[in-house]
Amino acid sequence: MIEDGGRAGGRFGHRGTAFYIEALLLTGVLAVVALMLTRVFVRSGQLGKDAALLTNAVHLAENGAEAVASSKSLEGVRGLLEENGNAEIFPDSVMGENGDISGSASGENGSGILRLYYDDDLNPVLKGAICLEIQWMPEASGESSEDVFRKEGLVKSVITVNRAGRAEPVYAIETEVYIGLD
Repeated sequence: MIEDGGRAGGRFGHRGTAFYIEALLLTGVLAVVALMLTRVFVRSGQLGKDAALLTNAVHLAENGAEAVASSKSLEGVRGLLEENGNAEIFPDSVMGENGDISGSASGENGSGILRLYYDDDLNPVLKGAICLEIQWMPEASGESSEDVFRKEGLVKSVITVNRAGRAEPVYAIETEVYIGLD
């Protein structure tokens, strides 16, 4: 005699449907896990690139600070750091909103901005993706009501490393050095 009363599929028909539903749910869960892991790996790759850029920026700023400490003028800093014509000096300038520099005076006080350009591998290039910027700001002597700048004294420098197309610097450091007459 037939135990299932002649129904198609019998007891084993429900088991097959449950198997397909469980397999479908398991496939969905695995797909969600795979998507989450993909996002994690993509994010970690981006963080690795950002860390490498920060490390390179710190090295560039360190080189800039060492050049400032061993120079008596912004031209001296340029002489130490320039390679393949990758440097520009903007005397006594004001920074614009979009990162452009508009010159104002003749740089009589010796202040100015030095920009050096590098590619992603820190090779010096004319207009690169990474910009090292050194602001050279001698202090006023205070000898008269006008700001009189002298050849010796404290020089403040703001050193920033920027990525092309980004307003916020990757790394920035301020330093001061005493420039004495020899």
